[in-house]
Amino acid sequence: MWRSTRTELASGRVQGGFTLLEILVAMALFAIASVIAYSGLNAVISTKAALEQEIRFWRDLGQVFDRMEMDFVQIVPHVFRSSQAKTYPPLQGSRSERNGFFIELSRYDEARIPVRVAYRCDDKVLNFSLEPINARPSVAGAPAPSAPVHPLLNNVEQCEVAYLGADNAWLAAWSEKQAGLKPKAIRIRLTLGGRGQFERLYYLP
Repeated sequence: MWRSTRTELASGRVQGGFTLLEILVAMALFAIASVIAYSGLNAVISTKAALEQEIRFWRDLGQVFDRMEMDFVQIVPHVFRSSQAKTYPPLQGSRSERNGFFIELSRYDEARIPVRVAYRCDDKVLNFSLEPINARPSVAGAPAPSAPVHPLLNNVEQCEVAYLGADNAWLAAWSEKQAGLKPKAIRIRLTLGGRGQFERLYYLP
């Protein structure tokens, strides 16, 4: 049996030591403490990553709704005509062919140049585009280039838009027949995968 807890030297002094069992117990305790510390650190890192993702989601969603509000309140209530004789009503929108919606409106940019703003929600993506109404072709006689499209939100399972008319009835579309008019309000509903439904109501001046 291993019993070398002390060693007697020739001089008569006794030298202390650790048994093998004591060393194994100490190593086991150190390993357990290390696992607990690592698990705690990993939990902190995971919680921090989840919190940052949640903050990023709410920030992005808030920016999309704020952008829409900025455009909606600046709708210019009269018809524009481009240099190519194309007419642009103040607001036009309806359901799209792919279970989404489209909204087009006219407003001025910072330089007081009329621009056409479009929101389109199709194939689980909400897109945004903006282009000058009197955009000039890049080559003489060639059609003007299409406005660049910017994705605003992904994983959009359902998009709905409604317009509050003069008779306080909600309409699913705002057509060219109502050119020169603005609705009292616009309601946007977005259903995001794994997040649920979000609604924003915009009252127009």
